[in-house]
Amino acid sequence: MNLSRGRLRMGESSGQAVAEFAMVLPLMLFLFLGMVELGNALAVSQSLTRLSREAANIASRGTRLDTVLTVVAANGSDLKFIERGGSVVSRIGVRADGLEILEQVSSPGFEGRSLLGAVGTDPVSFASYGMEAGNTHYVVEIFYRYSPITPFARLFESALPDPIYERAVF
Repeated sequence: MNLSRGRLRMGESSGQAVAEFAMVLPLMLFLFLGMVELGNALAVSQSLTRLSREAANIASRGTRLDTVLTVVAANGSDLKFIERGGSVVSRIGVRADGLEILEQVSSPGFEGRSLLGAVGTDPVSFASYGMEAGNTHYVVEIFYRYSPITPFARLFESALPDPIYERAVF
């Protein structure tokens, strides 16, 4: 039984599909791993946002600042927070003429410092709109060095901030 000219019988294909797949596979793999990495980075960022908000909420209820740091470290254990980051909890007082950092505590072993400033100074990059004199606000800053999970770490490093910074104010 002869087939018409130009059609190949099963088993006589030239391997074109395999060659095309081999050319497209690296691109597909790169896109897939990029989506996985981006998804993981967003999940970590969301976890850090929730962690900073919960910590600021706890601090605003009168909990000691060093206890708030303990809560942050315990709740960030799934992210290996102690090894990869740190946090700073600040108590900010509102005066008639501005703001002042009244108290500040950093995570044990964390060598970074607050982006707000030091105790006794006016906080940097902190708006005081709608804050009444005599009030106290609590700020929790979280710093985290993200570690990529895919083998293309060098390609994705430039797309992510180092460290990831989250801040919550209550």
